[in-house]
Parts: sequence; C-alpha cells; structure tokens
Amino acid sequence: MSVTLFKAFIQGMTDYIAQHNNNYSVIESSLNYILGVLTGQAGGDISVPPGLKEIFDREGIIGIGSYDFDEGTLTGPDYLLEVAGGAYWSGSAFYSRLEPLNLSFAGRSTGPYYIYIDSSGAPALSAAVQDTTIRSLHWDNATKVISSKQIYPGVAILFDGDDYADMLTSAARGKTYQKVADRLEDLETGQDAFAGYYAQDLPHSGLNFKYKAGKVRNDSVITDTPAGQVALTDNATNYVEVNPADGVVSKNTVGFTSGRIPLYLVATSGGAVTTVTDKRTAAIAGTGGGGGGHTQGTDTGTTATSFLVDSDASGSSTGRAGIEVENGDDPNAAVKFNRDSGKWEYTVDGGATWKSLGEADLSLAAQQFTRFVTQEDPPEVHNETGRGSSSSYETIDLSSYLGSPQFGVSAVLLRVFFKDSSPGINTGTLFKKGGGAFSPAVAFTVWSDESDAEPKPADLMIPLGDDETIEFFLTASGGDTADLQVFLLGWFETVYGVGTQEKTITQANINCPANSRVDLTFDAFCDRGLVHYLRVEETSGNPVNVYDIHLYADSGFSTLLYKAEGIVPGEDPFEDWLPFWVHDAGAQRQLRVRIINHDASHAGVFSLTIEAEQFA
Repeated sequence: MSVTLFKAFIQGMTDYIAQHNNNYSVIESSLNYILGVLTGQAGGDISVPPGLKEIFDREGIIGIGSYDFDEGTLTGPDYLLEVAGGAYWSGSAFYSRLEPLNLSFAGRSTGPYYIYIDSSGAPALSAAVQDTTIRSLHWDNATKVISSKQIYPGVAILFDGDDYADMLTSAARGKTYQKVADRLEDLETGQDAFAGYYAQDLPHSGLNFKYKAGKVRNDSVITDTPAGQVALTDNATNYVEVNPADGVVSKNTVGFTSGRIPLYLVATSGGAVTTVTDKRTAAIAGTGGGGGGHTQGTDTGTTATSFLVDSDASGSSTGRAGIEVENGDDPNAAVKFNRDSGKWEYTVDGGATWKSLGEADLSLAAQQFTRFVTQEDPPEVHNETGRGSSSSYETIDLSSYLGSPQFGVSAVLLRVFFKDSSPGINTGTLFKKGGGAFSPAVAFTVWSDESDAEPKPADLMIPLGDDETIEFFLTASGGDTADLQVFLLGWFETVYGVGTQEKTITQANINCPANSRVDLTFDAFCDRGLVHYLRVEETSGNPVNVYDIHLYADSGFSTLLYKAEGIVPGEDPFEDWLPFWVHDAGAQRQLRVRIINHDASHAGVFSLTIEAEQFA
C-alpha cells in the first residue's frame, strides 16, 4: 500500500482546511490498517525485515499450543470443541487470537474436518481445506468423538517464548538452565540417565539426600526403585549408589562398591549438602547391564576357562540350563543339562522333545555299546543269616552302588554265597530282574552244596531293571536254616559312540639286530578295534632262521594280544585274515608291536601292515 498526502500549500488557498482534513483521514486510515495487520486483526501483505524472514521462513503455528484442542467426546446440545488462542504465520501475514473459541459440531455429519484461521485471527471450522488451514481432525456423529488430530501437512511448529522456556527447565533433574546449549552440554558431558532415573529430588533436607524413582538392570532382571531418601554422614564425602540385585539405594564414606552402580558423590558440611557430583551413567537407564551381571546378547567371547550359566540358581535347582541356538523360522536347537536326571540333553525341535547326548539318532553314525565296570573291592550288597523260605520275591536295591551312569546299566555281575543246613534238591535262591519281570530260567539259581561244609560261590549275570533293582526268591529246608551273601563284582554300563572306522598301519624298513628283538609303538591307531588283516615280511638279504611277531596292549609290553611265531623268511609274506581283538590299556590310541629275530648271524629288515576296524 502507499500513502498520498497533499503537500503543496500556497498563500491565498481557500481550501486549506479541507486539504488538511483529507491528509489527516489518509494518515488515520493507514495507521489503523497497519495496526490491524500487526495485531492479526486484518489480512494483507506486510513487509518483514530480512532478519525476521530468516526466522519465519515457512508457514507455521507459532508455539506448540497455538490453536490446540483436546480429542475426546463432546457433550450436547451444541457439541462444542474448545480451540485455544494462538498465533499463525501464513508466510505473508500474521494472525493471532488471545482467547479460546468454541466451535460447534451440532448437526455436522461424520467425516474429516479442518480448522483454519479467518481474517481476524480466529479459528474456524470447514469440511474442506482452506488457504489458512492449520489442523485436521475426524468427527464421529454417532459417538460424538473427536479423534485423529493432526497438524495439516506443510504447516510447521515455530517455537515461541513458552516453548523456549520449557527447554530451559528439567523436571527430571530438578535444574533450570540459562541456555538450551547448556542443557545439551550437560547431557553430553555427564552421560546421564536419559530417563531421569534416580534424579535428585530437590530441595534436599539437611543431611537427607532425596532422590526420585528409578530402574536398575542386572542382566535380564529389571528392578524398580521408588522415590526415597538416604541419610548422609556430616562433614564427609558420601558415595551414593544403588544395588542392582534389589534396587536399594545406600551410601558409604569409603568409596563406590564393586558390583553396585554409582549415583552421586555428595559432600556435606555443617549438617547440609554442599556439593553434588552426578556419577550416573546411561546403564542405569535400562540401556546397559548393571553390576553383577552381563548384558544379554552383547558377549562375543571370554578369556575365562569356563562360562557360568544360570548363575543365580540356588538350593535344589531343577529343570534344564545350557546353550540355545536361534534358528530363524525353524525351531531353536539347544544343548542343556537336565538337573533332574543328571544328564546332558539336546533338542532340535525347540524343546518339544529332549534326548540324552549319545542316543542312537545322533549323526556321525552313533552306536550303542556296553562296557564292563569292574569293582576291585566288590561291595557286599545283601547279607542275612538264619533265613526261612521267601513268601514272595524280595528286592535288592543296587542304585547306591552303581554311581550315576549316563545311559544306564543293562546288567550286573553278582557273586552269590548260599548255604542251607540241610541242602536238598529244592533248596536254592532264584534271582531275576527287578520291577515285576517274569520268573527267569534255572540258570539264575544258586544251589546249596555242603559236601565239604563250605558254601560254594556262584557268579550270576542278572539283567537290571530301570529302577536299578534285582529280586530273589529263597527256598530253605526249613525255618532259620539258610544263609545268603551277595557281592557286586561289577556291572555292564550302556555307552554310545561313533561307529566303526577303518585304521591302517604300514611301516617299512624296520631294522632288528641279529638274535635280538625290536619294540615298536604306533600312534594314532585306536583304543579298541578288530584287526582283520595282518601282513609281515622280512625283506633283508640272506635270512637263515625264523622270526616272531607279538602285539601288546600296554606300554610295558606285558599284556599279550596276538602272536605269530616261527615265521619262515624268504618265502611268501606272512598274512593272517582271522580277526582278533586289540585294545590300548592306556587309552592313548597306541599299538605296541614286538618283532623277534632268531637269526644269530644276520640282522633283519622287516615291513609290516595292519588293518583294523576301530570302535569308539
């Protein structure tokens, strides 16, 4: 706009007063227009200085609370929505209103609506988008509910003084800053608990240090701490800390405690708090691990020789614990120790089924074997004298004698002494598997024989029930006439191992002096195996006498496994295809071979080949 005034006043003019009044009207009208624009009471262009354009370089609501309203249910009969006052910059004009204004939804159909600003700066309601639309909402005429409140696209929130003041005040910390930069700097340098956990609850009261509520994490366990206070020691440096195990806040005057999380370093003097140094870290805000545990999913390795799983287990712990592997869309796999059965188990179907390690469906062609466990000092498992006949089968519980075999015991070897004062054809003791099995054959019976007045021992191999019991039925010649003693010589334990594997030893240029012997130890053979081919040949020039070959189980070459003697050299190589069993008594996968040269005049040079089927 432009203002045009009459300025050419000359002597003798007769309309001087009229021109002056015209100028006054133009000035008054222009000033009122400018005032209306500046106060938002009128539209129109306004010249904004370049500096102000840098601040208001986009359309926006000035202040986050400008022209705001609450979602929810409106009440009749007018169904009024109260819209707060505010300020709005359209990019070319300012609009403002100080007081809130009620907008009526009475009679309006269900659908989207838009709030726009009219020329006076007041909010208005429209079912269509206007040039000065600032917010959108949804009205449900059936439920009378306002919802889906949004800032209209393209309209920004421009900070006003209230917004800036809010940025300078931290309720969580109980602090007020002079600049926003100071508050940001405090966050960065202090690495503070971002959620305000365990913040100071100002003001403190004398030596009572007050703190707000917090959360503390110990591995995967999160504990809530209510707001409270802790009593400080006067004229001292107090170390305020929280225990991650239970969330209890405490203090001491020595130093921060290992395994607890530091909160504050507080100096006191004259019965009051003098200085407070914030020692909190982001960990106590739930973003990291607390003391006494590790952060789940963050460990990539350890220098320790063992890793403790389920470390908070105590007392008579039950169930499984171990290592689980995430398997994507497929069920997870895991290897865990079953504390109820005392066995390591594995699952490949997410825990639906568990199997003991070594069961036959493991890969690597796992097979079941049996090993005999010998008792060097056989324990007496049952003893009674002056017995009469049994009325029914009686139980002997062997569970306390068998240790904890991982895959069970299939049978036990017993030495039984049975003596009757008047032995006869029917006096004896019949043994069988425990658990209600049918009566066994006569082979499991020990008879009384006092031909030389001494009880005769009998060795019986009895199948063992799942409950690790056996049963016996004693038949005596009369009441108080029989004695019975039972000793456990050993048991047959079930084991699993990898299936057979072919092992071959080939050695040439074995030198043996004349009329002497050479002892050889071959490594990387097997602990247990079945040799199915042996070939030995003397390859030297003029042998005139025989030689022998022996195989041994021990490093002392004393436990003989195989021998072939009187082998005539110079003819075809000696070969043996008859299978024979070998083993290493030291369980070091070694085979010991001895070659004896009986030629008193000539040294011998020998070659050897042994092929075996290795067993796990």
